[in-house]
This record gives sequence, structure tokens and C-alpha cells, in this order.
Amino acid sequence: MALIKYGSFGIFSAKIASVQRATRPYLELFRTVSDIREATRAIQPAQLELDVSSGARGLALKSLKLTLGFEGFMQNFLNPTNEVYFLAWSWDLSGAPIFEYPGINSTPQQCIIPMKPGFTREFLGSGALLFPARRITGGLAVRIMIWESDQGMRAFGNVLTEVSHTIKTSKLHNLLTMISLGAGITTTTISLVKEASVELANCIGKILQANSDDFVDFFEGYYPAADGWLPGEETYRGNACEITLTRL
Repeated sequence: MALIKYGSFGIFSAKIASVQRATRPYLELFRTVSDIREATRAIQPAQLELDVSSGARGLALKSLKLTLGFEGFMQNFLNPTNEVYFLAWSWDLSGAPIFEYPGINSTPQQCIIPMKPGFTREFLGSGALLFPARRITGGLAVRIMIWESDQGMRAFGNVLTEVSHTIKTSKLHNLLTMISLGAGITTTTISLVKEASVELANCIGKILQANSDDFVDFFEGYYPAADGWLPGEETYRGNACEITLTRL
């Protein structure tokens, strides 16, 4: 379960397909997937038309800070520097592939960050790219897992490969591919995507845990396509860290 959370999957932007709205005009009132699901229980599965953002939207991680309570006093005394890394994956409902960070071609040296509690790591420019700016469909979903590495560089390289393979063979990937082929989106599709996204997060968490790495924090963010989008920075504080995201 995410310790840092913004929004929810249920607020993704959509409306009932025009064919069904023609016979039930009141359905025009419902503009999020959660509200639509409740309003159409009697006509499941309901066909949907997803909103597309008016402009390009992207997201980057500008900075990462371990809070002073990251570990106990004795652990900080014995091991004052922690080797921290983060993995992220982001997607919308356009059917485009899941965007991964850091990606399979990255080296462990590029990803593992020596950090001390209380210090902030700033990333160059707008930050580490989590989702390249483009118009989004339905909404933008972002997951960031932050872990401490205990197994060294070589083991981490294997982890990156396994995580990337898991993303590319996941149910979520398959559902997004189906959407890209022009398959209509219904409330059933939305439910399957939601379940698949939770399943993928659990699978990745198990991979990292099996590597004997230590969990730090988990960010889960949802940004509806129909909402306004103001470029700039926003900071979130979790159980053991603080992150600043840049809206692009």
C-alpha cells in the first residue's frame, strides 16, 4: 500500500459513450470512472469515451530527501551513508506502453544514490524523467518505489532486468496493448486495468524484497486528464522520505 498518495484511479476522466447517453441523458452528469461505475450498475459493461488533456503533461522527480527518522540512531551511527535507489513506472489510457525509470539500459552506478538522512539529492534540470510530456488520455498514473540497496551493484543490475521483464509481460501491459489496437473501453476494462496495476506493483515489490533490499517509501499518484495542469514543483512527505515532483 502506498505511503505517499495523490488522487486515486477512480478520478480518471471519462464519460458514457454517446450512444448510451442518447437514451439516458442523465448519464451526462458523470465524468469520472468511479462515478460512472456507480451510475451504470444496471447497464454493465458501459461503453466509455475517455477525456484527452488539452495540452502536453509530463512528470519528473526533482529531489529526494531521507528524513531524519529513516533509521534508528544506532543504525545511522554504524552506517551513516545509505545506498538508495528508486524505480518508477507511469502510464495513461491511450494504449501507449508503460514508461519505465530508470529502464533496462541504465547502469547500477547511474541509479544507486549514496545518501545520509537529513540530506537532499537534487536531480539536474527539471529532474529525473518519470513520464515524458505529451497529451494524456483518461489520466496519468505514476508509481515510485524507493528502496535501500543491500546487495551491491551486480545484484542491482539483475533486479533492473527482472523488473523491466515483469512490466513488459504484465497484465497491465497486455491491457494497454489491447487498448492501443482500438478495442473499445468499457467499465469492465477500467476495472481490469485497476486490478492489473495493483498486481504489477505487488510483483515489483516482491522482486525487490527478494533481493534483500529494504523498503523506504512508495508514492502513488493519479492525475485526471480533465483537471487543470500548472507546471511547477510539488512536495510530498512519506514515512521515511520527502520527494519533490516537477509537473512538466
